[in-house]
Amino acid sequence: MMTYKQWLSKFGYMGAGVTEATMEEVMLDFFYNGVVPMVHDMGYKWTKDEHVIARKFLYLCYSIDTTLKMGVNYDLAPPPPQHRNFMEDLETFYHFLDDKYNNFLENWSFRTEIVGTRFEFLIKEFCYVWIDVTSGRPGAYTQKLLTADDEEQIDEEVNAGPETWSRKNWDLY
Repeated sequence: MMTYKQWLSKFGYMGAGVTEATMEEVMLDFFYNGVVPMVHDMGYKWTKDEHVIARKFLYLCYSIDTTLKMGVNYDLAPPPPQHRNFMEDLETFYHFLDDKYNNFLENWSFRTEIVGTRFEFLIKEFCYVWIDVTSGRPGAYTQKLLTADDEEQIDEEVNAGPETWSRKNWDLY
């Protein structure tokens, strides 16, 4: 199996196959000109510096490409999200990602090392792990969902009376 360092220096083609470059350059182009604009178009920011996220993306691409070449059915599991991870956060992410992801895949279909493979879903997973779920329009949307849920919960507590346990009432006795 090719090491990460060997893979980064392996030759690939930039764009649709005109310019030869290293795999590192090719995948950084994919990240900065494909993934980043998609994430920003959704209204999100990254939880860390973009260059840190880019390095993590390179390793994801290495993992996908080398796992596929091994020819066995290994699963690649994303790390846990690096942010608050409410169900509403994930739902908002998929709501804002909806048609943007298909357009992204279509525009980058020439990146056959990743796009069009059984692991292309990991790009979505990767983005969710590293976005700031409280930022921008999606963060405001999620906050409205959470506020509406809290108001509904308060109404239920008031109508139920003092004997009912709820998320807001932590007394055990």
